[in-house]
Amino acid sequence: MSQVPTGPGWPAYTFIIPQTYTKAGVSLVGLGNYTPAGTITNDFFAYISTKLGDPRSAEDLERVTGLETRHVRASTLALCRKMAGADAPGLIDGAGPEDETLVDMAVIAAQRALASAGREVSEIDTVIGASSSDNDAFPTVAGLVATRLGLGPVRATMLKGACACQTEAFQICAEILAASTAKLVLLVTAEGLLPNIMNVLDWKTSSLFGEGAAAFLLERSDEQTYVINGADAHQGPSLYYQTPLRKDVVEMAEVDLRMRQLFHEGKGAELNKLLAQYLVGYTKMNGREVFREAPRAMAESVDAVCRHAGLSHDELAFIIPHQANSRITRRMGEVLINDYGWPASTMEKLVDNFRYYGNLSNASIATALIELIRDRRIHDGQWMALPAVGGGMNYGCWLLRFHPFKNMDVIYQLDR
Repeated sequence: MSQVPTGPGWPAYTFIIPQTYTKAGVSLVGLGNYTPAGTITNDFFAYISTKLGDPRSAEDLERVTGLETRHVRASTLALCRKMAGADAPGLIDGAGPEDETLVDMAVIAAQRALASAGREVSEIDTVIGASSSDNDAFPTVAGLVATRLGLGPVRATMLKGACACQTEAFQICAEILAASTAKLVLLVTAEGLLPNIMNVLDWKTSSLFGEGAAAFLLERSDEQTYVINGADAHQGPSLYYQTPLRKDVVEMAEVDLRMRQLFHEGKGAELNKLLAQYLVGYTKMNGREVFREAPRAMAESVDAVCRHAGLSHDELAFIIPHQANSRITRRMGEVLINDYGWPASTMEKLVDNFRYYGNLSNASIATALIELIRDRRIHDGQWMALPAVGGGMNYGCWLLRFHPFKNMDVIYQLDR
């Protein structure tokens, strides 16, 4: 790929165009997340891989991905049992409701964000939503959350895409606040990728994902923040997904039935061939291409916003990336060091909580940040960079200072 022209004094980035950034007076004043009660361990995906003739142990999967458990809804556990058999191991029921939706999760996350900020629902004048996996075409998750919270007919905008919708949403929130069209913006994200946009039996992909929701409260302030985003559809084939239309429903049902038959017959090669041929309704991922491009896109985004802020490497306390997987997080740090002159200590600033949650798409950064706060590792006034990359390919980063929320006990008491 050709390098992007950036102008004097800027590195020859591959993905980022530096002048597309936003500088605004914005503060993060509240944060919340929600993790469903069910759990899937590596034993489940080891069972599937072995059944399909490509045996992996739970230890093999943990070593390769860095992932140990994923939290999911009761309905997802039911789907896993339907696809792999009622006796499949590694499916642990929790106390969650059987009909829990993405909106249900998002509402809880939003309520927690409000509680942490000590703010009232009535103060929110804009809701921005982001999801890779919701099926609420209209009303949207953003609109439904606003209604469930009891808000009036406020602006409610929904972003749909992959995992970098969260950084795109950060930039939109910043621009709304900078334009003075809102005073307090609620950003909500909710994800259920494993059951909604992939086939459980496609274990090399489905084993990487969990479920959850998150919410941010942002308001205008004198605190300067920096956000940048970009997109490169040339990279689309490495990670893409097409929403099925009504005309696809019958064919999808037939494909699902055939996949289940092939699974129970142990015909892994035939199942993989069927997945490769059918392009609608299932996420497709080229892991090697994603690993090559995704870390660089995030590294460039981090480097660009720090340069815009005039922030030295030592002044940045933490890099809290979208938790795609642990290898991608480490590789992003290596790119910053090797290609952009960051110090070796950069690796110590990387936040990684992928092991216990998996890829939560647009809910991942908030979940990782909450764990960082809960562990008392981040302190008042410290700078943090929140980069993300997602299929499409989209990418970006938000740079801001952390300040404790009004009611920090809300964060400290959230379930792990």
